[in-house]
Amino acid sequence: MNAIIRAALAITLLGPLLSVAAQPAAPAKHDEQNPLFKRLVEDGLEVGPKVKTKFPAPTMADGLEAKKQTEIIKGLIAKDYAYDEFTRVSVLAPQLMKIRDVAGADPKTPARGVDVWFVVHGDVKLLDDDKFLDKLLTAGKAGGGGGKGGPLDPKELAARNIVIKKGDEKRESYGTIEFDFLEKVRLKATGHAMWSRNDTSIVAAAEIDPRFLNDKEFPNQWRSITKDTGAVKIGDPNPWSGAAMYVKVTKLAEPAGAMFVEQHIVFVEPKGWFDGTNLLGSKLPIAVQDNVRTMRREFLKKK
Repeated sequence: MNAIIRAALAITLLGPLLSVAAQPAAPAKHDEQNPLFKRLVEDGLEVGPKVKTKFPAPTMADGLEAKKQTEIIKGLIAKDYAYDEFTRVSVLAPQLMKIRDVAGADPKTPARGVDVWFVVHGDVKLLDDDKFLDKLLTAGKAGGGGGKGGPLDPKELAARNIVIKKGDEKRESYGTIEFDFLEKVRLKATGHAMWSRNDTSIVAAAEIDPRFLNDKEFPNQWRSITKDTGAVKIGDPNPWSGAAMYVKVTKLAEPAGAMFVEQHIVFVEPKGWFDGTNLLGSKLPIAVQDNVRTMRREFLKKK
């Protein structure tokens, strides 16, 4: 499972974060098997002093018949796309993306929400193929900056009083990531990830773990990236916390071979990231589109 979650998440901010092992037996309900996903939806993410924001529930619930699935998609895209256009078998089919401000956050470090929905066509069994998903991951970049990192081992976790419950080793992990976001910010952080699956869908959730905010070995921090006469300069480290996401991939009854992908992200955006400019609105849609198309292209190659 190392690749499936990371590949599905590679469309935006936290894409390179996860490093989760092979798949266990299928669970029934995601909120019963995925405490991190449950916490994000029911309790929320801390985005300021004593301020939390809840994540939206999945747009596409499990166990729906084809007619209801179609109604949900049509309701989602009503003002933006026609249903046949949104679901067509094409790398160039549209994706829907919304960027929003999160209420209640500190004005000095505002919080943003990013929600993305799109349809992928291909053999759903490819979600079980780690080799395919590893290729899918390396074919794209999250936010245009590649990335590096790796999992933390049990000894490193134990030194921080973190223990993965016995039986959860195959669907829960902690890992480090360092990557450049929109060529303006270098992010270095330690993340916590969990995933779950059932007969119709997969859910992966991830967060920048606040326990590592000031960790001596694996701190959560950001640095500015500036270019001066062609030379790239990396600024001093600043602490960073407040970022999480989940992605859900749901098999559709119609069209045949279609999967509905939705990703919901909330993150704190320090003023120093983009100096107050709306870089998310101008650059992030392009980065998302590129990665969505890469994902579709790899699936279609296997049809």
